[in-house]
Amino acid sequence: MSDFTIYLDECLDRDQLIALLRREGWTVISPRDVGSLKWRDEEHLEFCAQHGYTLLTRDADDFSALHHQWQAQGKQHAGILAVYAERDASKHMSDYDIVRAIKNILTFGIPITNQFIVLNHWR
Repeated sequence: MSDFTIYLDECLDRDQLIALLRREGWTVISPRDVGSLKWRDEEHLEFCAQHGYTLLTRDADDFSALHHQWQAQGKQHAGILAVYAERDASKHMSDYDIVRAIKNILTFGIPITNQFIVLNHWR
């Protein structure tokens, strides 16, 4: 997917994750890159929708609610990839797990546009 661009919300805006994602050849946009720190979740999703970016977040519950709201309103977005915190902290997804999950989704050709995808299921 050559035009695949990932936008990290503030929850996952980490240098190591950015480097790992870019190593896979993906374009990665950070809130620090575009001056979107402190934006509300809706503003992040609107920005992604306007630019065709897939949003990657650890704020899964809030973005799940936004996704359903957008579906009900007929609004389009380029996809939301979400990471949930595990009850057992030793099972939290590492940056490497996140990259592996995204690779798995792309390898299997899972549609991302207008979808809310939980990465935890794809590691």
